[in-house]
Amino acid sequence: MAGLFDREPDGLYWDCMITTNGNRNLAGIGFMVLGMLGMGGVDAFGKWLVTADYSPIQVIAVRGWMITAAMLIWALASGRARQLTTRRPAAHGVRILVSICGPLFMFTALASLPLADVTVVIFGSPFVTAALAVPLFAERVGRHRWAAIAIGFLGVAIAMRPGSDLFRPEILFAVAAGISFAGINLTARWLRDTETTFQLVFFLMAGITVIASLGLPFVWRPMPLTDLVLFGGMAAATLFGYIFMTHAFVVAPLGVVAPFEYTVLIWAVIWGFVIWGELPGAFIWSGAAVIVASGLYLLHREVKAGKPDQAGAS
Repeated sequence: MAGLFDREPDGLYWDCMITTNGNRNLAGIGFMVLGMLGMGGVDAFGKWLVTADYSPIQVIAVRGWMITAAMLIWALASGRARQLTTRRPAAHGVRILVSICGPLFMFTALASLPLADVTVVIFGSPFVTAALAVPLFAERVGRHRWAAIAIGFLGVAIAMRPGSDLFRPEILFAVAAGISFAGINLTARWLRDTETTFQLVFFLMAGITVIASLGLPFVWRPMPLTDLVLFGGMAAATLFGYIFMTHAFVVAPLGVVAPFEYTVLIWAVIWGFVIWGELPGAFIWSGAAVIVASGLYLLHREVKAGKPDQAGAS
């Protein structure tokens, strides 16, 4: 993990092994696919636990204890104790309050809905992020990107099946979770100039864990050893996914690796079918196709707008 949580390039183990742009791009894609495997595992472990009648609050708290402890041990053992402090506690507090609803609503949705359905709807969060970046960060968004955002929301609406007999109100929890995850992205951007990746993750996880732990007396259920192993697997999958996803963006350009975030949809379908016998319906496949297509186009416009000779062109 050394170097993966730091902003500085020194100490990155893989840099000594990846020498050409082509190799870096392939490595970045591989890291992102592995990261999404981890994130898909997080969702599967979470669904397993909440369908076993654990409260989402207990799932968040216990997972948080394990992740926070692992990060704390790593920081102290690697001589990075300074990263356990921050000059912006109030900003982290805002980030925690904005973010707590993400896992809470996601696990609530997973308790009663298929894994792929929830995953597809939550993938509307990049469009919320792009839309809110305009008023919050004074970003210029041209008609092409606004069109991609609107079409992305349409894809989410298709997946939700509003107005049909197949609509289930629990899907609104997934929508709320997606909005909260967009808040995580936006607050990370707000803090990124002064905070390292480790600080962004550690304080967010620690804060969410503390809040969830306050509710444990009302929902606590004893955990047998087998279930504790599942909680540990979920915590490990979270760290595994985040480490590889983060390093993907370190070694390769955004435009190369970001499209492979959508591979988490593949894992959602696989785990949903293998474990629960779930197969997405036509609405989910159609909504996913629209979301992925508009998301890739939005990414294309973002990358294009980031080039110096084309800034503001979108």
